[in-house]
Amino acid sequence: MIQRLTVFPRLSTLSGPKFILPFWVCLGCGLLLWGELRAMDGVAILAALTTITPLSCLIAALATWVSLRAVGEYDAIWHRILRTEVAPQQAARSGTCAIAIAQVIGFGAHSAGVVRRRMLPQLTVSQVTAISAAVPLSFMGCWGIYAIFAGWWLGRDAAPPLVWILGGCICTIGGTWFLWRRRLPCMPTNSLVLGMRLLFWTGVDMFCAAAALFVLLPETATITFPFVLAVYVLALGAGLLANSPGGVGAFDVVLLGLLPGQEGTVAALIVFRLIYYGVPAVLSGWAVLSEDTQCVDRSNSPAQWQLAHQSGAIRNTGFSVDAPLFRAGIGVQSSEFSLRAFAQAARRQLRIPVLYNCSGREAVKAHRAGWHLRRTTMEAIIPTQVWSLSGSQRQSLRRKLRAATAAGIHISEMGPHDLEDLPPIARAWKIAHGGEMALTMGRFTPAYIAQQRVFLIKSAGQTQGFVSFHAGETDWHLDLIRYSKGLPDGAVHAAIVAAIHAAQRNCVGRLSLSTVPDPRYTPPIWANRRRGLAQFKRSFAPIWVPRYHAAPNRMAFLLSGCVLAIAIHRPLANLPWKLLQLIKLLPLELKFWSKRDKRRLQQN
Repeated sequence: MIQRLTVFPRLSTLSGPKFILPFWVCLGCGLLLWGELRAMDGVAILAALTTITPLSCLIAALATWVSLRAVGEYDAIWHRILRTEVAPQQAARSGTCAIAIAQVIGFGAHSAGVVRRRMLPQLTVSQVTAISAAVPLSFMGCWGIYAIFAGWWLGRDAAPPLVWILGGCICTIGGTWFLWRRRLPCMPTNSLVLGMRLLFWTGVDMFCAAAALFVLLPETATITFPFVLAVYVLALGAGLLANSPGGVGAFDVVLLGLLPGQEGTVAALIVFRLIYYGVPAVLSGWAVLSEDTQCVDRSNSPAQWQLAHQSGAIRNTGFSVDAPLFRAGIGVQSSEFSLRAFAQAARRQLRIPVLYNCSGREAVKAHRAGWHLRRTTMEAIIPTQVWSLSGSQRQSLRRKLRAATAAGIHISEMGPHDLEDLPPIARAWKIAHGGEMALTMGRFTPAYIAQQRVFLIKSAGQTQGFVSFHAGETDWHLDLIRYSKGLPDGAVHAAIVAAIHAAQRNCVGRLSLSTVPDPRYTPPIWANRRRGLAQFKRSFAPIWVPRYHAAPNRMAFLLSGCVLAIAIHRPLANLPWKLLQLIKLLPLELKFWSKRDKRRLQQN
């Protein structure tokens, strides 16, 4: 621990009073809490513990996961503000682990900084220090806004002066936030949007944490969720200001002072601390200790492996062939490897060994080893050296290209000054489609896409869309397709054809259009949603190659499938984009219903 702190000169050379003051605050609150507990009946507390059902604990655990995941988005936002070029998924993961450990150890900025330094070794000390200071400061600023409403809710009848006290707190915190913002010359122009995102994720965090506490409290007529939410917000602020491990003392004193049913509340607090603080800290500690910072990157690896730089890493797993490792498990695509060594390497890391989107050769090995196997997707492969626009199978493609030419579409490769035109297009696409997928699907990041082969779709000199490819020495792999609203028909087809011709000129023998669900082996509700995508890729007349999902047994197969589905579709991270999508569609809905009402009035 001492050696780890030496890489943080700003954190390890702090003066003693800054550590002594939280100790005395924690000690004073602890004495107050001990006085409250001494007056209670220990037998009644044990009896209240037995009344908490496993279902309540399960709901509290799910709410805890959502809460900590929301806190992790703080790191993703600040990494974007500070331009650290860290993928949002990796930033959110490091932030979640850092907060889960720091809220148990205490001294949040310092302990969280050590965790971030361990999980993101590519960052400099100043970058880690800036993030570790910005996250709690911005959280306190957003908390102050919610605390005003919580104080108004609790003090509207009994204690109106509480509102003015909280108003003074928010002014102090707001001033701190303003000074901190002045220290960051790299604040982006859309800082208001990023601030609203910080405010949104703060609300999600506190809402879910209060829900986890609420389901554990005894059922009484006086305890309602809005009341518990307001109490939790104020108790959380007291715990943060005390800067003690888990807010011990101050957090509990505020809760016990405002919530009824003392023995039942103490029992709920015990279980809440175990679920919300203990379990996440243990899991995060294991994740940090098992983090492998020894990464290898081979230039002759398949093009798709470059995706691991955004959603994982290419690492040595203990056998002769390196493999891309993803956070949801271990996945590999290689022509030759030892399945037994692969499974042993995964189990040494306490992970489920999973082959996802693996080839037929790997599927045969898994089947012989007794693994549970299922065909899930088909990959569209184009042999570029023999591909041409002629033939009846590409008749619809030629029609699309003629439509794009008639619309004035022009395709060109991205130059050094074209990158700044892409973020607005990607943002408009995310709003229109409710966010982006992740893990085995690419996400738009300027530093990430700058390493790819990008083909721009232009009309009248303006960029209206783009298509990006992972480029390897022997193959290219389709990654992103992003476009603005109103893109002419056939424009994306023209960009793909331009990429195929570019691959031919570069003597690249294989170009992959990625995968689509196999309708014969996947549920219709999922295959039908990708029917248009399959039809789009079918117009190029590719060679369809089956891909498989394999796991050691049926339970591991189902578990990995659920984890992969959540990691790919990101339901929580895409929630703000879903809301923006609804807001964008709301005027269209209102217009539709107003026209419908007018028609009904005319008919009547």
